[in-house]
Amino acid sequence: MIHVSAPGRGGIIGNPSDIYGGTVVSCAITERAEAVVSSSPRLIFDIYGHFAVIEAAEQLEFDPELHYLDVAKAVWRYLRRSEYVERGLIDPKATFHVRAQSSIPLRAGCAGSTAMLVCILAGVLTHLEVPFERHELAELARRIERHELGVHCGYQDHYMIIFGGCNCVDLRDKEDHGEGPEAPYATVEPLTDDVDKLPFILANTGVQRHSGAFHAEPRRHWENGDQLRIDGFARMGELGRLGKKALLCQDWRRLGELMNENHALSCELTGCGEANERLIEAALRHGALGAKLSGAGRGGTIIAL
Repeated sequence: MIHVSAPGRGGIIGNPSDIYGGTVVSCAITERAEAVVSSSPRLIFDIYGHFAVIEAAEQLEFDPELHYLDVAKAVWRYLRRSEYVERGLIDPKATFHVRAQSSIPLRAGCAGSTAMLVCILAGVLTHLEVPFERHELAELARRIERHELGVHCGYQDHYMIIFGGCNCVDLRDKEDHGEGPEAPYATVEPLTDDVDKLPFILANTGVQRHSGAFHAEPRRHWENGDQLRIDGFARMGELGRLGKKALLCQDWRRLGELMNENHALSCELTGCGEANERLIEAALRHGALGAKLSGAGRGGTIIAL
C-alpha cells in the first residue's frame, strides 16, 4: 500500500504571474490531500466520496460533474497512453485501487485540485514502480491538468505542492508553456531555512470558482498582444522577486506595499471578485500591512500580512 499526502499552498506575492513567465513566492499550508494506492484485481477509484469501478476505456472519459473523481480518471487517461507505456514502464491494462480525500477547501484558490492530482499521480507511479524526479513530476502534473482536465493553469501550484515549505518559484522562459525537450524547468529556491516566521493569515470567503475558466480570458488577451496585460503581468513577476527580498529581510512594511500593488494589478487585469474585495478591505481596515488574493479571483481565499 502506497500512502501519499501533499499540502495546499498560499500565494504570498507574484501570482498569477506564473502563467506568464513571472516569479512567485508561496508557502505550503497545513491542509492536505491524501491518496492511498493498493493492489486490486479491478481498477477502482474512490475519490472524495465518489466511487467508480473502471472496466472499459470509455469509463475514463471526462465528466465535469464529478470533479475529483475525474482528477483520478485524468491521471490514468494520460499515463496509459504516455511515454511510460512506450518505454515499457507502465502496462496500460494495469489495475489498482485508489482512495483519496482532502482537507483543503474545495475550489478555494488553495490548489486543492492540484494537490489531489499530485497525490494520485505520485501514488500510482510509485505503486507501479516508475521512478520520477521532483521537477519532472511537477511538469507531468501540469501537463495532465492542462490537457486532460482543460485547466488554463501556470506552474506555481504543481511545483509548490511537490517541493513544500516556503519557496521562490522563478518561471522566466516558461511563458510560452512549452513542453518539448528544450523547455526549461522552473527554478525553485527554498526560503524555509532563511525565514523564521510567516506572519500571514489565510481567510476563505466560502465562494467557489474554477480557476481554469477564470484564467482563460486574460491569457487569451495576453497572447493577442494586449499591452496592458503584457506590462501588468511582467510587473507582477517583478513584484514576486522584490517580495522575496522583503520577506528575507523581514521588511514587513515593504512586503505589505508590494502585496497591495499585486492586488491592485490583479483587480485591473483579471478581476478579483466582490467577496474577496470586501474581505481584503476589512483586513486592511483592521491593521493588515498588505492583503491580496492567495490564488485566483471571484471567490476563494485571500492572504493578509
